Amino acid sequence: MAEQMKPSGIDWIGDIPESWKVRPLKYLAKCNQDVLLETTAPDYSFRYVDIGSVTYERGITGYQELRFEDSPSRARRKVSVGDTIISTVRTYLKAIAIISDSENVIVSTGFAVYTPDEAIYPQYLYYFCKSEGFVQEIDKNSYGIAYPAINTDLLSRICIAYPCYEEQQAIADFLDKECAQIDSITADLEKQIELLQQYKKSLITETVTKGLDKSVPMKDSGVEWLGKIPEHWDVEPIKYRVTFHNGDRGENYPSKSELQSEGIPFINAGHLEGDGLNMDNMDYISEEKYRIMGGVKLRSGDILYCLRGSVGKNAIVDMNQGTVASSLVAIRSVRISAKYLYYCLNSHIEEVQRYLWDNGTAQPNLSADNLGKYKICIPPVEEQMTIVEYLNNICSQIDNLIIGKRKQLSTIQQHKKSLIYEYVTGKKRVKEVQ
Repeated sequence: MAEQMKPSGIDWIGDIPESWKVRPLKYLAKCNQDVLLETTAPDYSFRYVDIGSVTYERGITGYQELRFEDSPSRARRKVSVGDTIISTVRTYLKAIAIISDSENVIVSTGFAVYTPDEAIYPQYLYYFCKSEGFVQEIDKNSYGIAYPAINTDLLSRICIAYPCYEEQQAIADFLDKECAQIDSITADLEKQIELLQQYKKSLITETVTKGLDKSVPMKDSGVEWLGKIPEHWDVEPIKYRVTFHNGDRGENYPSKSELQSEGIPFINAGHLEGDGLNMDNMDYISEEKYRIMGGVKLRSGDILYCLRGSVGKNAIVDMNQGTVASSLVAIRSVRISAKYLYYCLNSHIEEVQRYLWDNGTAQPNLSADNLGKYKICIPPVEEQMTIVEYLNNICSQIDNLIIGKRKQLSTIQQHKKSLIYEYVTGKKRVKEVQ
């Protein structure tokens, strides 16, 4: 006979089995127990994990080999096997992982390190912290727009639902098996998407550097990484063919409280998807705010290019209202087809120059001046239009394949989230321990 359910007292957890308990995280796990002291020997070597080295999907993806004297001041948190680490900064990244190997591992102070008490099975705690409701609670309690963060006090108050230790272990073992199968399918789909994207970029590169007519005479471009180009083409920095328009960076820059669910689009890097804008998660400002703001007022055909963080992300827009965050610049075509330029900015020649002009700091950063130095191949206007028509057709076919793969990926990832939530809140039970 199935166990009776009872209210958990927490909206997002909902009903739980009668025998389960609910307590705040701080009563079930110790937080940030140990740190690397400033008196540590300068030549002490360790494997460092920062926020960018952890993903929601894969956990820890890599380590930096560092010596203490060369390490950043944030490389201080010690960890043990079974600890769960949760990012308290840039919380939108959902950087959550379990420590399965702690030998000489130090993590950033941007993580809260939770060491479970005897009542909590470590892998169960990890799965609960990855559950959709828990992640949403982190987001709800985070503060800041560009760099959202949560303090450990608020994080530690989030509640955990849990059964007896034996059932926790059974749930974790079950989820390990199920999630491993899902992750295998996910990895295969991601590889297929990556191959399609690489093929698309290679096709674009070939077309915007060699043209469509393979019988035309070729000449040396004078640029090593461009090689030979059609004899009647030119090579120029894009600054001679476009104008650059920044967003407002002054006192009228919108605060988080001024962002709305409708109105005039206020676009940041997170809204750029390369082949367009993600309007499903768009931020908006009021018409009055838009009127008093300085900076660019978008036009159809503008190309938005990310200068900071995710440098190189770009999208061409089809709107005559809107403005951009300070991390973006709008590129407006003057003496070149906007769509042809867009394809050039989505080719391998853009990648080569992005690394050439990057400022070399830890945070990727590019100035509009350096972006203007990017060299591209310039065919006659009529040929630009022919190339655009060709690439529109063939890229749309590739994009449709990618969209199909992404839908499959989204479906299976949502299934994984639902599976974790249902089992760590007792909506579904592992049969052998009921």
